[in-house]
Amino acid sequence: MNNEKGYTLLEAMFQLIVFVLVSHLFVLIMLWYVEMTSTMQTDEQSKWELFVYDLNKELKDILAFSIRGDQKRITFQTTETVHHIDCYRNIIREQVNGGHVPMLNGINKCQFNYSGNMLTVAVEMPNGIQKERTFYVPIIKK
Repeated sequence: MNNEKGYTLLEAMFQLIVFVLVSHLFVLIMLWYVEMTSTMQTDEQSKWELFVYDLNKELKDILAFSIRGDQKRITFQTTETVHHIDCYRNIIREQVNGGHVPMLNGINKCQFNYSGNMLTVAVEMPNGIQKERTFYVPIIKK
């Protein structure tokens, strides 16, 4: 009677191969996840970059530029119109034809600094991250 109910070397090799393949797949998934979370921008980062783009687009052909004493509002005149951009509660907004257009929503605080044709905008996001960008303000001499 040959009743051999045991664990063979072939079965052990098969289980080892399956384990190695599954562990490699797990490692690849984790590496992909880490790469995706580090390269994808958060909603706040996207809003900030759109704000920076819009403000940079507005700062062209400026005839006059001023900043309010509390550093919460900038006013500049272009060839077409006068622009007022201010920090109000939790937004940065632009005054347009008596109304307001939000440029950046959901901020804790912001501040404008102007020195030597350079405008610096500093913002603190709700999650505590602080963003800052400096713009060159080209003022046209009449």
